Amino acid sequence: MPAFWDRAAAVQRLGGDELLLEELIAIFFEDYPRLHGRLSRGIAEGNLPAVREAAHTLKGSLAYLGAGEPAARAQEIETAARSGESAPIAELVRKLAFEVEVLRQAMTSPGGDQNCAGDVG
Repeated sequence: MPAFWDRAAAVQRLGGDELLLEELIAIFFEDYPRLHGRLSRGIAEGNLPAVREAAHTLKGSLAYLGAGEPAARAQEIETAARSGESAPIAELVRKLAFEVEVLRQAMTSPGGDQNCAGDVG
């Protein structure tokens, strides 16, 4: 099971630039509501290509930030949408939304410099 959030890996990926990581975290959380909205609309409209595209974007952003478990959840959504399995997608999106909220708390809390692990889904 991947780490929920590995801050050290994210900082390392960015060449040790802590300020850049903070900027990318802020950008992610500014953009997340739009992407979550695309997921929700895609589900409501039965538009699996839209769900797949939004999940793919989220997967990449989350993986880059070192959020292994949420990135894996986004991958599950992308895979289900690609294969036409719409039944599990709404529950997977609900779990992802919960994980992103836990991630927000971990990334923005004073102790957020510690890796976050554990089963949150």
